[in-house]
Amino acid sequence: MIKSQIISVLDKYPTIALAVSGGMDSMAMLEWFRQNRPKESFLIVNIDHHIRGAESERDSKFVSDYAKKHGINIKKYDVDCIPFAKEKGYTLEQAARILRHKIFEEVAFKYANVIATAHHSLDQAESVFMHIARGAGINGLAGMSVEDGYIIRPLLMTSKQEIIDYVKAYNIDYCTDSTNSENNYSRNFMRNVVMPEIKKHYPTFDNNLIKLSQRAKEIADFIDINTPALTLEYGGVYCDIQNKHNVIKAEMIRRAFSLLGVCVDIEERHIKSIIEFATSCKTGSIDMPYDTIVYKENNNIVIAKKTDYDIKTYRFSQGFYEFCGFELQVQKVDYKAFSNKNHCDNGIEKELFICTDNLSGLEIRQRKQGDRIDKFGGGSKSLGDFLTDKKVPLRLRDRLPVIANGNQVICVCGVEIAGQAKVTDKSKEIYKINLKSID
Repeated sequence: MIKSQIISVLDKYPTIALAVSGGMDSMAMLEWFRQNRPKESFLIVNIDHHIRGAESERDSKFVSDYAKKHGINIKKYDVDCIPFAKEKGYTLEQAARILRHKIFEEVAFKYANVIATAHHSLDQAESVFMHIARGAGINGLAGMSVEDGYIIRPLLMTSKQEIIDYVKAYNIDYCTDSTNSENNYSRNFMRNVVMPEIKKHYPTFDNNLIKLSQRAKEIADFIDINTPALTLEYGGVYCDIQNKHNVIKAEMIRRAFSLLGVCVDIEERHIKSIIEFATSCKTGSIDMPYDTIVYKENNNIVIAKKTDYDIKTYRFSQGFYEFCGFELQVQKVDYKAFSNKNHCDNGIEKELFICTDNLSGLEIRQRKQGDRIDKFGGGSKSLGDFLTDKKVPLRLRDRLPVIANGNQVICVCGVEIAGQAKVTDKSKEIYKINLKSID
């Protein structure tokens, strides 16, 4: 029943927890494991969702009795879906899935390597069709995978008819869920009403959906391989989308939001507007859902979380300071410790040395209107223009701490110092300035 290529997947996991509801599919999966795998290599996880009252209690007892009869380890859980769905505004299907997967994650962490569910090929076809109806992209068309994080699906290449034949051949008992005939559930409506009507005219429709999912998976794998790796840095994700196909651009944008913890409700219209912004002559930023913002940076984009930082001002002295997602260390040193690193161009978080001889009233703060800096090579500029010249990203300019006397900035921490803070062999008051991101 379980295909040979999937058996090789099962062999990778020392302990597998089987999600067993008592229905035909999960009981067939359980019986196959009982007949073909050592008992110590698997266990049962059963969840009563308390949606069907006495019937769901009956099903859980049926699974428990089976486990006891055959000496199989079982973990039983109870979740109350109905109040959870009402509280959160979910459908019962959504609520059950969320609570179920919380338990699956816990079981996979505590008792097993993975959770095996009994999804089969017809489930795959139905899922793909539902994704099409909801307007899914390539990943939605690809449907479910045999291996998906802590979830595996041993029956995904097994047809429903093969499961029925297996149950008959081995006289396997199972429970029937009465809600399977209630078409107010979206999956039941698809399974009981829509699919049968389509199959009257297109008998191989479900098989064609499975073939579509396989092709989509191949395309999704190709996109995955050809999408550059992204990293979260300074609270944002830099996306170099120059000379990329729109499909790769879109995937990079989706992954950037995922790195920021935003995994839902980023729609095609959002992706389209970001690509248009990136390829336009516009500068600045645009707002996105879930308190995110997109900046233009070096003709590419950075997607970041909006973060409100407290305005802070400190009297300049030795010590450690937390400042707008950075840790700033100010350390007094002698000339022997000085190395001419102020001229090294290694971007933000450069180690700097300043001399404060003849400078008083210094403070550490964020930049503010009217700030100016005397450039190291001569001349004075507004701090805004100076940061532009230094190509400091727009998203960081209001976060970087500066050391200043009034509106005269002598050091942009992590970036550069002013001419009057230059260290010489005559300098007496020398400080090393280190900036490190803690976001």
